[in-house]
Amino acid sequence: MKLPSMDFVRVRHYYPQMKMWCLTLFVLLSAARVAAGPVASTAQTMTWNINGTPRHALVYAPSKVSRGKVPLVFAFHGWGDNVEHFSIAGFQDAWPEAVIVYMQGLERNSGQGGAFQTTDTGASNPDLMFFDTTLADLRQKFRVDDARIYAAGFSNGARFVFLLWATRSQTFAFFAIVAGTLAGQVSLKDPKSLVHIAGREDHNVEFRLQMESVEKVRTLNGATGTGESCGRDCTLYRSAKGAPVITVVHNGGHLYPSNATDIIVTFFRAHP
Repeated sequence: MKLPSMDFVRVRHYYPQMKMWCLTLFVLLSAARVAAGPVASTAQTMTWNINGTPRHALVYAPSKVSRGKVPLVFAFHGWGDNVEHFSIAGFQDAWPEAVIVYMQGLERNSGQGGAFQTTDTGASNPDLMFFDTTLADLRQKFRVDDARIYAAGFSNGARFVFLLWATRSQTFAFFAIVAGTLAGQVSLKDPKSLVHIAGREDHNVEFRLQMESVEKVRTLNGATGTGESCGRDCTLYRSAKGAPVITVVHNGGHLYPSNATDIIVTFFRAHP
């Protein structure tokens, strides 16, 4: 399986302990992707009221017409970001046959962007309620293939993806983590396929801790054998439980690589 070449996109990311923008926007969209793929549909902003709090998401309908059921991808931004910005990840271009949903985290402090709760597994967690409400609504709006629902997240959004795994595992076919870790208070019980993208020089979400999370998943999934190459910087660990673990390790820091979305969609497509 040939993976896209590694380059980097610096995405806007806010760390409350620093009270400053740590990563500035530096985006060059792939000309090859734009030229080769169809023009994505216009995003629709969908809103919901979650216990009196307005929440919203950017939703891209499939830009390629399908007569059957369609895949559904949820994407979660990092701390301090927003869906309008994080949509540059380009899932809507990489997978035009799918419904793509960029979920907006709650603003923690004025002007500091949104974030997701990552440790509360209780029914009162507003972000889990937001997800449940959104999924139910999308199932009414689109012919969603329940066997092809996926979640991908960056940093804080990646930690929320792990929380979804812990609390909503049966909903998903595959998870994607970029620069994220499993919170210590969160326990995974059901083996699920994972692709994890990490930078060796990540000092915001330590690379060592990310690899510890990967090891926990490999143990859960029965993917403890020797890995095999699945492309440049890519290692595949086959699973006796049908839940492979794929790691893509680059030499950068706390970044969303420009090819991350293409890598994620490659594995999502291959593992329904």
